[in-house]
Amino acid sequence: MTPSARLATYLHDDPLSAPDAPPQEAVYGAGVAINAFWSALLRHGSPGRYYVFHDRATAARSRLRDIRTRPGIDLAVAEFSELVKNFASHPFRVWHDSEGDLATAVKLRGRYAARRYPITATPHVLSYPEMAHEWALRLLLADTAPCDAVICTSKSAQQAARNLLEAVADNLRTRHGTDLRFRGRLDVIPLGVDTEALRPGGREAARTALGVPPDAFVTLWLGRFSFGDKADLLPLVTAFRQLVADNPDRELILLLAGGGPPPWGKTLRDWATQLGIADRVRVIEPVRLADRQQFYAAADIFVSPVDNVQETFGITVIEAMACGLPQVVSDWNGYRDSVVHGQTGFLVPTYWSSASGEAFARQGLYDCSALPEHLLLAQSTVVDPQALRSAIQTLIEHEGLRAQMADASRRRALAHYSWPQVISAHENLWDALTRIADRTPGTAPKRGDHSTIDHKAVFAHYPTRKLDGGTTVATTPFGRAARVGELPLPAYVTAMGVLHLDLLKTALSVAVETGPLALDKLADTIGDRTGQPSARITDHLFWLLKQDMLRPSAP
Repeated sequence: MTPSARLATYLHDDPLSAPDAPPQEAVYGAGVAINAFWSALLRHGSPGRYYVFHDRATAARSRLRDIRTRPGIDLAVAEFSELVKNFASHPFRVWHDSEGDLATAVKLRGRYAARRYPITATPHVLSYPEMAHEWALRLLLADTAPCDAVICTSKSAQQAARNLLEAVADNLRTRHGTDLRFRGRLDVIPLGVDTEALRPGGREAARTALGVPPDAFVTLWLGRFSFGDKADLLPLVTAFRQLVADNPDRELILLLAGGGPPPWGKTLRDWATQLGIADRVRVIEPVRLADRQQFYAAADIFVSPVDNVQETFGITVIEAMACGLPQVVSDWNGYRDSVVHGQTGFLVPTYWSSASGEAFARQGLYDCSALPEHLLLAQSTVVDPQALRSAIQTLIEHEGLRAQMADASRRRALAHYSWPQVISAHENLWDALTRIADRTPGTAPKRGDHSTIDHKAVFAHYPTRKLDGGTTVATTPFGRAARVGELPLPAYVTAMGVLHLDLLKTALSVAVETGPLALDKLADTIGDRTGQPSARITDHLFWLLKQDMLRPSAP
């Protein structure tokens, strides 16, 4: 019997883009966090087998094989279609979805699993309008259990997830009389950072490479340039103008590094020029992920006045922390968890109106990717400009405080955000959920769900005729020629992984050998020879009918 893997997952995208890949216009922290998580799990996770299922397993395997894995870890990469076809042959203890899609993972368990196993998922955004239906509603409708958990990256994300689930449930109860609830847990585990790769040091070389004067005081922003779903940096540039005026004897530099849609970088440069500080504000884009360390090493402090509800954690803050940079950040989202006010940096107060305003006027009405409600909300969210200036000024003036905060930041990063700590927290949660699953009576429920379409029922009126199991089929001259190799079998469908060439050949051989036979009897005969399930065999027989290698009897 195959031993159970410690963990299984489905990777949604091509895993682990190369660190030396060309820089992108915009890098989203979620993608960075997801890639880093799987690398870290394979380096720091407990020994055992780990299943990675993918729709392009060969490509995924070629990328994942370069990861430095811990001794005793067996990484198995397989096609997701193989899991669906033979679920029982891929046993595992826990399923984890690193992109937050708990509902689909629950559906997979309900459709194929013989037992109830834990499922966890980590969402990285909760603010998009479609989240109410595509995430919250699906979780409320799903057959979740106490052994399932949404892993929130911060306490703020946990509260936002709870608020969203409750709001959707309350709306359904009021408007439709339904009583739905999420039966899983909302746990908090932060994102992690590679504290070996990101660490203090290298200041002189970094400043030389970036052309930064050795004695300048450098304030760094590192992240995506987007006023719509990240942060409006114009108030930061405005605040920096006053800081330059207040410190005539210091060479202050604001280093804005990152990337985003072309207008944003130009907007920042133009604003600095209008304020007369173009020589003090440097906008560098795009930035490769592999070059982040250089920017952190060149800086004295890190600043992030994020004002957008799209943010749930803020990975660059803990990267700066690992590099020993004091942080000046908005009192917002996950920053409250990571930054210890007065110890590792400063939290700048934020304000917004208690009224909804115009931000929600068109939400749910042909929502577009521009996220207008995010932009409007952000433009009415205030990151206290005076407090922002005051925090930066304090760090400019007090070198000793900067040193204390730098030391505290590094220690906090090691204690709370290093990958060994974060992976251990995940494993502790998975073990706890496994114990709950083992105590849960019964098996996973086998139920249908509203998100699947029975095409044979919905489109039952489309075909002229339905061939039932009693319909007699026989090989055609084309089919007999193909069977002996005189003509080829079209292979494009098998190349797509939909059908299997060996099964097609066997089905055709059996059809030639038996002569005219009812479809169900032909399928049974092929099943006896191959051990393949009836539904799969029937699909292959109809492909042979489609290619004129078999022919049905007249009605």
